[in-house]
Amino acid sequence: MKAAAAIGGIVAVAGWGVAAWLFFSKPLSPIALRSDAGGADSVANETGSEKAGLEGVFREWSSDPGLSGALLGFCLLDEEGNTVFASPLAATALCPASALKTVTTAAALELLGPDFCFTTQLVSDIEITPAGVLDGDLRLQSQGDPTFSTEDLEALADQVIKAGLKRVNGKLVIDGADFREPPVSDHWNWGDIGNAYGVGAFGFNLDHNRLTLRFQPAAQEGGPAALLNPDGATKDTRWINEVLTGPSGTGDRVVIYSEPNGRTVTLRGSVPLGEKNFPVNGALPDPPAKGRELLQAKLEAAGVKFSGREIPKRTQVAVLAEHESQALPEIIDHLHKVSDNLEAQCLYLTIGLQKTTDPDAAYSIRRHWEGRGVEFKGLRLIDGSGLARANMIRPLDLAKVNHLARRGSHGERFRQSLTTYVDGRVRSKLGAMSGVKTDVGFITMPDGREFTFCLMANGLNPGLNYWPLRDKLLLQISTGSAQ
Repeated sequence: MKAAAAIGGIVAVAGWGVAAWLFFSKPLSPIALRSDAGGADSVANETGSEKAGLEGVFREWSSDPGLSGALLGFCLLDEEGNTVFASPLAATALCPASALKTVTTAAALELLGPDFCFTTQLVSDIEITPAGVLDGDLRLQSQGDPTFSTEDLEALADQVIKAGLKRVNGKLVIDGADFREPPVSDHWNWGDIGNAYGVGAFGFNLDHNRLTLRFQPAAQEGGPAALLNPDGATKDTRWINEVLTGPSGTGDRVVIYSEPNGRTVTLRGSVPLGEKNFPVNGALPDPPAKGRELLQAKLEAAGVKFSGREIPKRTQVAVLAEHESQALPEIIDHLHKVSDNLEAQCLYLTIGLQKTTDPDAAYSIRRHWEGRGVEFKGLRLIDGSGLARANMIRPLDLAKVNHLARRGSHGERFRQSLTTYVDGRVRSKLGAMSGVKTDVGFITMPDGREFTFCLMANGLNPGLNYWPLRDKLLLQISTGSAQ
């Protein structure tokens, strides 16, 4: 969440930054763009001129002192998917960060379909009797919906209460989607997974698997900050609070350490002096257990009794209550807008479940794009969100996936889900983590054609304000001059 907030702040000032940069910087040479008029020789000459112009623009852009030492890969594909320009590192696998999400979301649209939605049900293996008795277990069956909320859970409970449920002779059971991978990848950083942007993807998810902790700073710097609400997780969670009071105005410097299904959460770092009820967002360690706590409390408050007996499970299923998520395109809209790691990872794992003949999600997604014509080289697909630094993909391949997605059966809907930048000339998905910045999507050229581009930067100076530099390059390409 902190990384996402930082990116948002950078993007917010990017327009002013690029305007200032363009005003004071040396103008770059105009790009010669191909015209549809003229014969074959004319087209060939103009295409060559276009490539030469792009080479000059990229060469001068990449020589900026702020980019010194970084690995920079850039490519541009035309409307037919042909490579108009590729820098030398465009053919080298680099870390993509959250821009990798487009590989997952575009595959989801094509494999799951735009009508797909996640279903969560309260079910039993026997009907409720007229007296309101369920002689079996009450089961919550989830498909791993990343958008399922406490309000949705309470609505399911209200449905069975309204249906007359009075007693459950068995237990309350949470049955989540049988994802084939653990909630947290082995390649995610230990400093990420306890925080709100690094939550695990479970078979049952609740409130985006996030919790908000509130702290009361001490009266002086260096003093211990009190945790005001140690009840966001399950009741048996153990909290180790080592958070101190930092200087005024320093913001959220808390790092949260926890593990999936764990019962110990360690809090370190600082919150600013002079704040009251200072909020810090973290990961919910065990969403299925928290969901069971909340659901049982809601039902018991309405008078439903649980005997807790062990009752053999029967094969029949009676649906007592049901909730459906938004359709897939709406989920992808939100996912791209806020770069939601949980939503991307749940789609990734769901693709793995749907393609039952393939061994895992990464294999399923890779096979899908290879079947569409992508010849991956150096691909390392660790997750569906881009959170793992071990993810690797060539700029050329990431651009090719987006090009094919744009020209697939749901291409316009995919394009609409991306965010507009650079005065409306660019629609793309950004990716960012420490030292890594990526941008992939579509750019409108000076003659009106829409090209696909990918710009990847690895090993950036931590103090560099990169996004104005990114805007400078794309503005130059989309307008044909630095004016």
